[in-house]
Amino acid sequence: MNRNDFEWKLENEWLQEVLKEAEKQFSEKRGTKEKFKSDAIETQRELWEDVGSVSIANGLDQIVDFIQFINTMKIQKRSHEFTRKLEEKYERILLSPYFARMDFLENGEEKAEKCYIGISNLINDNFDFLVYDWRAPISSMFYDYEIGEAEYICPEGTVEGELTLKRQYKINKGEIEYMFDSNLKIDDEVLQDILGKSTDSKMKAIVTTIQREQNKVIRNEEYKNLIVQGPAGSGKTSVALHRIAYLLYKHRDKITPENIVIFSPNDVFNDYISNVLPQLGEENMGQTTFKEYMHKALGNELKKENYGEMMEYILAAKQEGSYEEKISNIKFKSSVEFLDILKGYVAHLEKMDRDFADIIFRGQVIISSKDIEELFYKDYAKLPLKKRLEKIRDRILFLIEPYTKQFIEEEAEELRNSGSYIDKAEIMELSTARIKNELKDIYYEIDKMTEFDLVDIYKKLFENLEFFLDRSNAEYGLKNLEEIKLYTLENLKARILNYEDQSPLLYLKGALGDIPKTSEIKYVIIDEAQDYTPLQYEILHQLFPSANMTILGDLQQSINPYMNLGDYSNILSIFPKDNTCIINLTKSYRSTMEITRFARKLLNKEINAECVERSGEEPLLLGFPNEEAIKEKLLQDIKIYKDKGHKSIGIITRTLKEAQEVYSFLQNKVNVKAIMKDDDEYVSDTLVIPAYLAKGLEFDVVLIYNAGDENYSCQEERLLLYTACTRALHLLSIYYSGKCTPLITGENLAY
Repeated sequence: MNRNDFEWKLENEWLQEVLKEAEKQFSEKRGTKEKFKSDAIETQRELWEDVGSVSIANGLDQIVDFIQFINTMKIQKRSHEFTRKLEEKYERILLSPYFARMDFLENGEEKAEKCYIGISNLINDNFDFLVYDWRAPISSMFYDYEIGEAEYICPEGTVEGELTLKRQYKINKGEIEYMFDSNLKIDDEVLQDILGKSTDSKMKAIVTTIQREQNKVIRNEEYKNLIVQGPAGSGKTSVALHRIAYLLYKHRDKITPENIVIFSPNDVFNDYISNVLPQLGEENMGQTTFKEYMHKALGNELKKENYGEMMEYILAAKQEGSYEEKISNIKFKSSVEFLDILKGYVAHLEKMDRDFADIIFRGQVIISSKDIEELFYKDYAKLPLKKRLEKIRDRILFLIEPYTKQFIEEEAEELRNSGSYIDKAEIMELSTARIKNELKDIYYEIDKMTEFDLVDIYKKLFENLEFFLDRSNAEYGLKNLEEIKLYTLENLKARILNYEDQSPLLYLKGALGDIPKTSEIKYVIIDEAQDYTPLQYEILHQLFPSANMTILGDLQQSINPYMNLGDYSNILSIFPKDNTCIINLTKSYRSTMEITRFARKLLNKEINAECVERSGEEPLLLGFPNEEAIKEKLLQDIKIYKDKGHKSIGIITRTLKEAQEVYSFLQNKVNVKAIMKDDDEYVSDTLVIPAYLAKGLEFDVVLIYNAGDENYSCQEERLLLYTACTRALHLLSIYYSGKCTPLITGENLAY
């Protein structure tokens, strides 16, 4: 028997030992779960027999017994749920208990420890680790070191030693399909095997192929705030989700999924990533989008434009007369200068003189204007504006209460003495009504003094925009400023709230104390960071002031040319410098080298990021006389790619209108689905989707619909086209009518 056969024999024997232990524990947990289930049924039977139908007529003792039964049933339910999750864990272990092994010789020891690494810990009755969870401190060495000196940090301190072996496996349904030794951290053999396959479902866990630079982000707890910049396909979202799994594992006694929220670009993407944490044995954290949170917070008082409508306008309304006006408006309200104006405006509102008046009732001064000013500027000065006004209102109403009672009693006494009324209830009702009627004007005065109308506050900012612009030392063209003022005020008058106005309004709402703080959130993940404005980051910091933030993005994928981050320097002032770290991911894993090279040429700049050495076909550029010919070719190619075994095909259009036209043409001719709105459910198939909804997704084959020079015609759409092309894993075809866009050919753009 040669060494290779001997190693296979040893490894198979070890695998059987691990599977035997996993099966034993699985049977135990299954038995425990069944016991919990039978206990719950028995408890319900006893509840019915011993307590019966609950009625207040049966006395308090019966209700106490009922509550005790309910509490018992709650405990049984929790125990059953906990055991069910353990059962799921063992089911995963039995399919593939581990994916790697490393032999670690700790300094001072004579024999190296064999450490097998998998999705979950597996510990026997003697407390021996048969398999280490990939998140365990010792497992970090597998991702961070090659053969040779290595160390890891555990609660007891730093453990130093030497890695003498690194081995990787593919185990499927309890059998080793392949294994090999590697000096490298994650060898391309594993990576190529995974990356070369078709993708036919939602995003998957990458625990078997985590790279050193990715592991640095996943386990980083040195800084409160992480900003992660990485090129398309560098695994940013996967890293974010694995970071959540790591935090839930390490701090399981302190945090739960309810303490974590991820802000995704849209609901399509939320659905796409929803399988990753369950694959890692964790529950999903809270998932939302900035738009969803904002729309909920702002209510339905005004008609609100959504993000998709704004993107459609930017891409499809260039011929409209008001286009430049709208674009100027978006640019201004997304700028750092406007954020400074808003901050100055909030400070002004907190300190400005107010028309407080004496509150007088029947000649009695309830509270003087001077006393109200004292409350506003001193006693309640530390509270935000809305809270201050609410406190003042409550204080005045509290002071009025005894006077109200006194005057009602005096009025009742007069009615009694008049002899016209005998019924006591009638006298009290009439006297109360008279006093309440007299108080109407006073209540109106109180409401007027303590009114908080957010839209009116926003409107007043634009009525006096030049004043606040001067105060903030921001510079902006006067002509543009006047247009922006009129444009905003006209829309507000019509009760229309454009998308670019919603963030400023939300900022004012939060800064003035109209949004409760969310202290239960301890970790915030922000994906597609490049598509948030500095103002939106200010809002997120305002909402979650004490939370740890992980911000992941790629500045080259800013799909909205006018409403984006611009540069990470624009938000560094929001987060403390000594507690914020920027980490660059430098390698792309998604696309073939040919697709990656092609896409990077679109950027028209030098890109130094590496890409995985996986070869494929060169992207195709296909010209046609018109769009009908493109659609016919699309239909042919979809059938060809499907026959070749590609499971996911993304037909990416520039606009929603194009997506609707393409889908309408294809739907009765081939099996095809479409995503037209940002809250549509994600489907993995042949899919028609506008480019601005496709960010974060990936497909075996990407077919770009009509990259003609009349469609992608300007510099502002360069990153949108780049983002669309980088969705491709294996094949990329670009169709165009007429002439190809200069963004691809490198010709000068028409301005």
